Amino acid sequence: MTMAPGIETTLRAALAERVGESRFGLWFGEGVRLGLVEDSLEVGVPNTFFRDWIQGHFATNLVDAAREVTGRSLRLSFRVDGEGAPPLGHVIDPPPPDANDRPPAPPKTIPMPSPAPAPPADKPRSQTIPHAAHGSTATHLPSHARPLKRLDDFVTGTGNRLAHAACIELVQTLGGSFSPLVIQGGVGLGKTHLLEGIASALRARHPGLKVIQITAEAFTNGFLDAMRHGTLTAFRARYRSAGALIVDDIHFLAAKKATQDEFLHTFNALIADGSPIVLATDQHPRQIPKLTDELATRFLGGMVVKLEAPDPATRRAILKAKAAARGVIVPEAVLAYVADHLRASVRELEGALHSLIAHASMTGKKLDLALAKTALRDTIRHTAKAVALKDIEKAVCQLFTIEPDALKADNRARAVAYPRMLAMFLARKHTGAAYSEIGRFFGGRNHSTVISAEKKVLGWLKDEARNGLLAGFETMGDLLNSLERTLGA
Repeated sequence: MTMAPGIETTLRAALAERVGESRFGLWFGEGVRLGLVEDSLEVGVPNTFFRDWIQGHFATNLVDAAREVTGRSLRLSFRVDGEGAPPLGHVIDPPPPDANDRPPAPPKTIPMPSPAPAPPADKPRSQTIPHAAHGSTATHLPSHARPLKRLDDFVTGTGNRLAHAACIELVQTLGGSFSPLVIQGGVGLGKTHLLEGIASALRARHPGLKVIQITAEAFTNGFLDAMRHGTLTAFRARYRSAGALIVDDIHFLAAKKATQDEFLHTFNALIADGSPIVLATDQHPRQIPKLTDELATRFLGGMVVKLEAPDPATRRAILKAKAAARGVIVPEAVLAYVADHLRASVRELEGALHSLIAHASMTGKKLDLALAKTALRDTIRHTAKAVALKDIEKAVCQLFTIEPDALKADNRARAVAYPRMLAMFLARKHTGAAYSEIGRFFGGRNHSTVISAEKKVLGWLKDEARNGLLAGFETMGDLLNSLERTLGA
């Protein structure tokens, strides 16, 4: 790597002007080098995480800064320290998609599973949150524990890209852009993965930072135990001195008034100190029952991001990445079959893949579409939930907090009529019931009323109509997605 005297300094200054001093210091400080190799601008990085992040987010800035300083259009290449020859010709023009969308490394061509690979060399060596001397309640991971998830292992798609980007931003700015970050999503959509990824990345970027990662249930149990044993002072000091607080299942605090009050004081202390807070919940803060207004408004004071169920392309990408991590090639037809039939969660997809690999291993059969149909027959049958009109009625009434009689009554008020239209639309989509049957169920209405409701909802979806019925949902499409997740459809 060569560089004429003064050019690197000028280049770094031009780059800092484009990306901002804060981001430049985080991503181009000590350990990242810039050099000229023939017609390329080579970026030397300490590990693959830095390479992927810089490649995915600063490629254009690097190329533009190099053009300004050298007067030439240079290609962009990377050298990862300790990994041999640099991948010259790794051209980034235009910038590639998010680092997590990159295809996994080619797996071994075998029909049978191989042992899980060792953790990547660039993973932080210690997975221990500072405790003892700092008062953290986290414990050291046992030697047999699974490696913690990382942000660069998270497969992104249309339903989770914003949440992933928000996590990266929080790590990068240490909460300077927003805090708290509230990650909302159903079971198995990746909330815990993102929380673990944030914790790992914070420790790697900010060595010595006191990161506390805990569940709301553990916080509650610790608080009650401290009250019983008269150790509240130590409990409060432990949490209120955190450099970053990451709490899963924050909805667990609902209806626990004393614990909510305690968490409120902890929250206020950390925000006042500028310590980032990350929370995960299965509902929007405004929809968590019996959550105090004080906490709900504070949770909304940062950024709330929602994880949606993965779309078909994302489901296939997740399966491919998981298979590659196991060292197993899965044919595209099998990936498509699993992705088309299992749609609810990432956890469900991963479980199906494990079943396939285990079935191939135990039977000695080739992992192909025929085996997938045999091995997953019961899983798919039990997963494909039959939706009844009563199920739709229950889901709609629960979400909108209205009584079934009101939903069926001759009430044309928007707060009732629109949920009824959504219910009729879902009934046509998921039950196969005739228009007349749906009309009779929802208050003895005729078939034309159901047809009109179906057209109305389709219009909302086509126009991406804004939601004015229920807080926490941006569009009417968001409302429908939530109802369909409840139905398991």
